[in-house]
Amino acid sequence: MPFVYHGHIYLQTIINDKLHVNTLFDTGAANIFGIDSVALAQSFWHPQKVGKARAGGAAGSTMVRVIADGTKVQMGNVVQQYQIVPIFKLRDIVSRHVDGIWGIKDISKYPLEINFEKQYLKQYTSTKPNTEGYQQLPIKYENNRIMLQAEVQLGGKKIRGWYLMDTGSGGSVTFTSGAVTEFALDKIEGKRYLADMAQPGIGDKAMETSVEMMSDHILIGGDTIRYTDISYVPEGVGAMSDRPYLGIIGNDVWDRFNIIIDAQNLKLYLRRHKADDPIGKRYGYGWRNRTDICRGWVVYYMNHSSEAHEAGVEIGDTITTINGRDVKDYTWDEEEALHKAPRHELDIVTPQGQQKHVILDAKEYW
Repeated sequence: MPFVYHGHIYLQTIINDKLHVNTLFDTGAANIFGIDSVALAQSFWHPQKVGKARAGGAAGSTMVRVIADGTKVQMGNVVQQYQIVPIFKLRDIVSRHVDGIWGIKDISKYPLEINFEKQYLKQYTSTKPNTEGYQQLPIKYENNRIMLQAEVQLGGKKIRGWYLMDTGSGGSVTFTSGAVTEFALDKIEGKRYLADMAQPGIGDKAMETSVEMMSDHILIGGDTIRYTDISYVPEGVGAMSDRPYLGIIGNDVWDRFNIIIDAQNLKLYLRRHKADDPIGKRYGYGWRNRTDICRGWVVYYMNHSSEAHEAGVEIGDTITTINGRDVKDYTWDEEEALHKAPRHELDIVTPQGQQKHVILDAKEYW
């Protein structure tokens, strides 16, 4: 199954042999297939049986509608049936580029390869994967979750224990509120930033404030990972509350590796394919592409120490042009490349209809 990688793993998916959608692959959502509410509304899919259920995620829990027709889902050669399909507001969390979310079925039965180097997924239903050259790590597989032991060194303090493998996260390491308390993360010395994020995940928490710090390094098996910032939310809810794991490890770490998950035998195989790169300059704000429902890209993330914050850019503002070009004219690849551009010249419309023109230069945070 080939995928597109832009911080998340995106798979081309066919629903009921007719509807083609772009699905985000999430190991934290095993055995689930969900559809975005806007993608559903703008499609020709008209479910007959719709009910309600409670769903949980990184932002707590919330009631969602569910499709109970029985749904066929195909990704590459993998075909799966789902009796229940929850309807999430996924684009509010990710961007217009996502139509659905998929946590592969039968991951506990068959090994799964995630090849970031060549960008494909492969499930081994009849053959065994070639693990030559990989390091082997023990894992736990509980409640459809994959957990592994890792160590994050932060301000000289070692935070070692079980971490959740989460390809639904585009970040590096995010600690749970339980880890914040257990390891007194607020008392660790070092540079830190506060940042706000709107709609941090599935759930009813609309806004959260996180703390960001630079790790000394991260140890996974015999591999040392450098140049990685981490975050924590002192008042985490849902998947980020007091949990049987210290935190989640996302794709900003995993994309350095080719990975084979053998949940049945409780083993994880990793092989490096990419070196650690210094973080470099950043802007300290982020947007979600919502050109599916509005004029542009909506600001959802803001570092309190960023130029954008000082210039009066706020969460909820809509960016209509960047560097003199209408955002609707950017391809997905061009949009991603803007994160490494040396300057952003923005035209913005606030929720109240006011217009702003802002020029921002990327800067070193660490």
